[in-house]
Amino acid sequence: LLEMVISPGLFAVLVVSTIGITLGVSNAQIKAANVQGIQDNIRFALELITKEMRTGLGYTLSTKCAPFGSEISFTTSLGEARTYYLDSVTQTLMRSTQSVTSADCASAVKFAPLTSEEVTAERISFSVRGGAPGPVDGQPSVTITLKVKSKSPKYFLESAMDLQTTVTQRLRDL
Repeated sequence: LLEMVISPGLFAVLVVSTIGITLGVSNAQIKAANVQGIQDNIRFALELITKEMRTGLGYTLSTKCAPFGSEISFTTSLGEARTYYLDSVTQTLMRSTQSVTSADCASAVKFAPLTSEEVTAERISFSVRGGAPGPVDGQPSVTITLKVKSKSPKYFLESAMDLQTTVTQRLRDL
């Protein structure tokens, strides 16, 4: 009789602990996938921005579509206008390949999202240093600070990341 009472109890303990371990591993896999999604999205966005900035010129913090410091405009090496800003409504990093005005900010024609729907960009800031013509100013550079978060139906599985990079212009403004 004692064996018939103890064996189902031990079996129940094993089943419950196995289920707990399985759920824990599943949640860890979801969280790892969220982190990978953030890294892939932001790596693509920052590489594109830094590539264009490194060969561009005339970095200007503008306020057409976003508050001061959250938007930057410049000219690429091919002479094209570029504007990057954070859309605070959709929390998406936006990119324009044309010259823009304040009226163009809501236009899907002039701006395209740079991050996917699975990632929200909570904050971006641009800081411009140097850039005055002349040999003593140092190279113009832009520091980009970005905070992103994954979207997940379960709050405890969301992942957030703070990133910062500095881009220095290749050619001097002489």
